Amino acid sequence: MSDNQPNFETLSFKIGLSAVYWSKKPKYSVLLNGTKYEEGVCDESLSYVEFSVDLPEDRESLLEIRLENKTNADTIVHNNEITHDMLLNIDSIEIDEIELGTIKWDLSEFIADDPKRENMKQCVNLGWNGSYRLKFSSPFYLWLLENM
Repeated sequence: MSDNQPNFETLSFKIGLSAVYWSKKPKYSVLLNGTKYEEGVCDESLSYVEFSVDLPEDRESLLEIRLENKTNADTIVHNNEITHDMLLNIDSIEIDEIELGTIKWDLSEFIADDPKRENMKQCVNLGWNGSYRLKFSSPFYLWLLENM
């Protein structure tokens, strides 16, 4: 028997989402390492996406939260001021019952679907279609200690 098999840790995720909208609700999806764990529409009240997954240790993982249905018609500008808009807000991220706090902000990146839009660091309020991304590694607790 070979000892080359990776060790796994089971992590539970709880992601708090809310929205700003005036016409249609934002559609979202939540992915981990490319696998979709949840999709739905978000309203103004805080709602949670929860799932657990086994992850191999000593590997990097990628959490993605996507806004998927915004069009130019969802943003109304009057006298150079936005009067109506659609946003998907990432209010909280808990992994194994530990709230990431500012880590969800500090280590995040937003990748827009539109290649003309600039990628942004430290973005938890999604105003364009695209992906909030947070990379972390396993064992999670070691990664957390290194990034606090």
